[in-house]
Amino acid sequence: MRKILLVMVAAGVLTAGEHPKLSVETLSEIQPGMGTVMMEYGQRFWTLYYAAKAGNWKLAAYQLEEQLEIQEVGETTRPRYAAKLKAFEEAHLKTLEKAIEAKAFKVFDAAYAQAVEACNRCHEETGHGYIRYRLPVTPPPYLDLEAK
Repeated sequence: MRKILLVMVAAGVLTAGEHPKLSVETLSEIQPGMGTVMMEYGQRFWTLYYAAKAGNWKLAAYQLEEQLEIQEVGETTRPRYAAKLKAFEEAHLKTLEKAIEAKAFKVFDAAYAQAVEACNRCHEETGHGYIRYRLPVTPPPYLDLEAK
């Protein structure tokens, strides 16, 4: 937003220190698109899996919670995807949540595989079949997944 304000000041639309009155349309234009939202979504989905695999159920629950929050951004800023995102949440993320609560990795693992299949089907259905999620073969290198 700071860059946008600087450009507006440079263009003479605003004076320094003035706050613009932005329309809902303008605000929606500067929100992240689904590509940006999905990058974070995928990162958290990756971390979620390896946290559960390591038995770090608190981290797994946290990643799922954060995944739901970024999903809400997508639902709000890109409403044409809202129904599919909500359906995915109901059909898959709730199942993952129950497995996390039960600390049942085998159940989690099977539900995760089904969620991956559903992600890739959704990409196909929305014209993004060239995007296929695949769980990385290693956990995120920047996290100590054993920390509890």
